[in-house]
Amino acid sequence: MESYYRADVGIYEDKPKTKNSLRFIGLPEESMAELKHYKDWQDREKERLDDLWQDNDYVFPGTLGSPMHPDSITRWCARFSERHNLPHINPHAFRHTMASLLYFNHADPISISNRLGHSHVSTTQDIYAHLIEEADKKNADILGDVLFPKTSG
Repeated sequence: MESYYRADVGIYEDKPKTKNSLRFIGLPEESMAELKHYKDWQDREKERLDDLWQDNDYVFPGTLGSPMHPDSITRWCARFSERHNLPHINPHAFRHTMASLLYFNHADPISISNRLGHSHVSTTQDIYAHLIEEADKKNADILGDVLFPKTSG
């Protein structure tokens, strides 16, 4: 289930858009370690707040364990960007950053597409065509450097 918000309903849960939206993806060990630290902190908060805590299965709940408003992360990113004089970024940009990093580090398009939850690899390739072209140019430059090394002198 995913959290959504409508003014007339408030925060509510519903199924994701497509069957591929609900999936498991691997995370680096470092990310998992950070999530474990966060979980320990969250357990301490539950204990500290006792009956005030609304026990849910959210990884990132609201202040008292209740569902977090879907716009909370967007607002947090905007404030973070302002505080650190960074360009505006929204949470959806993290998805594009992930895809870009994977393409530029030679991950195969099928696994990138699966990670993004696209039903068809062609969808991923259409959206990220500019990255594929840039990565291909980079690969051509690498081949040129290997096959035709520049000699000094």
